[in-house]
Amino acid sequence: MTAAAPSIESINRSLSVWWPSIRDLYAQSGIALGMLATLAFAGESAVSLLNAGMPADCAEYASNVSHSEGNFDSISPIVNGTRCYGAFQFCDSGTLQQYWSGSRADFLASPSAQVAAWQRYEQDQWSAAQRSGLTNLVGQQVCYQGTCATISQSSILKACQFGCAGKTSKLYNLAQAGLDCNAAGTRDGAGTSVCSYLISGAGYNVGCITNANDGIDCNPVAADKAPQ
Repeated sequence: MTAAAPSIESINRSLSVWWPSIRDLYAQSGIALGMLATLAFAGESAVSLLNAGMPADCAEYASNVSHSEGNFDSISPIVNGTRCYGAFQFCDSGTLQQYWSGSRADFLASPSAQVAAWQRYEQDQWSAAQRSGLTNLVGQQVCYQGTCATISQSSILKACQFGCAGKTSKLYNLAQAGLDCNAAGTRDGAGTSVCSYLISGAGYNVGCITNANDGIDCNPVAADKAPQ
């Protein structure tokens, strides 16, 4: 989680959701640079996630996320003292401890535990996005590097791998910039734009997280074919 430094989990619930994502994001940015070849083949299928207890209405989206993270048995290299685990790369700099109370080995050995942890994490991120007003972006169009998509609930959730709480997140900065993907503060330390996650995450049913399916036809299209 596109999201991973000292612990800063003490002030309130929104911060407890926000800071683990930030720390994990920094770790994962470095991890991604060292695992590009591996990640090309990573990810659990919707079927394997269903077999691990993933609700049917989120299986395709969860597979999309997993393909940018890892497999059930994935262990990342150590980056800045941090290592991440499983199909959704929960990191021992924050999210692993927040969403799993057992050992790392037991977490890796239990696909169902990984699925349950991921659902709780995503629900927390959706709540953070709602508190920050970021869910108001649903239905708007975003274009990046020649591809456009209508922002859906699943877009917001995937972009939340950059963090969704408070007024310093990449997605918040993008919203304030009128969805200008070239605006300052919309990329992570590795240069990845939050817009790429909004587009790659568009169009999936995430009803198991949001308790609603926005039903928007939001498959990415070429920018020159997008409605103006």
